[in-house]
Amino acid sequence: MKKKADRKMTAIEKAVRDDTLADVKIYLGDVELPAHSLVLTAQSSYFKRALVGEMQEGKTRKFEYSEGSMHAYWRVFEYMYKGTYSEEPCIKLTELDDDELSKEVRVYQLADYFEVDGLKREALRRFTTKTIELWATEAFVDCIRDVYQSTSNKKCKMREAVVDIVNQHVPKLWEEPPFRDLVREGGDFPVDLMSRLVWAYDKSIRLGAV
Repeated sequence: MKKKADRKMTAIEKAVRDDTLADVKIYLGDVELPAHSLVLTAQSSYFKRALVGEMQEGKTRKFEYSEGSMHAYWRVFEYMYKGTYSEEPCIKLTELDDDELSKEVRVYQLADYFEVDGLKREALRRFTTKTIELWATEAFVDCIRDVYQSTSNKKCKMREAVVDIVNQHVPKLWEEPPFRDLVREGGDFPVDLMSRLVWAYDKSIRLGAV
């Protein structure tokens, strides 16, 4: 039974990788990615609504994307087919790839838009892993700004991750002018950070650490 199941899965995998069976076209700028509605609807609630509903793209079976990071879009579709995505840029795309931290932020943003929960978790995991070494770079400050400008959900996991990381390194980060400038800009980030610092201080008092 297991061998039959394995053969069946192999046949399915071959089918969804066969461009001649593709029934959807994805355009990343000028680059065309042949896709399969079976894969897209199974992985993404967004595409399920689009392809079975009244959206114009669902009727034409064409989805065109020309704004934002094309490499991030490519990684989203790569994940839908492979269950993972590459750190390397897509060789078909001519634009520059995102930096190491922004790469995960952009993938997370698109995973949220396309409603691919597994991809959101993977992008968040990679982001938190990378910040272990990259939190001290100026790119991290830009990344914080990007996360907060591109999200509005107060319970966004990427926002929570950013605040967690900053909370661990506040003294060092505060020495850096770009970080102080970010705080002076106001908005949700300094409010979230202050809430975390107050919570941590209150907890330390209750535990007798202060």
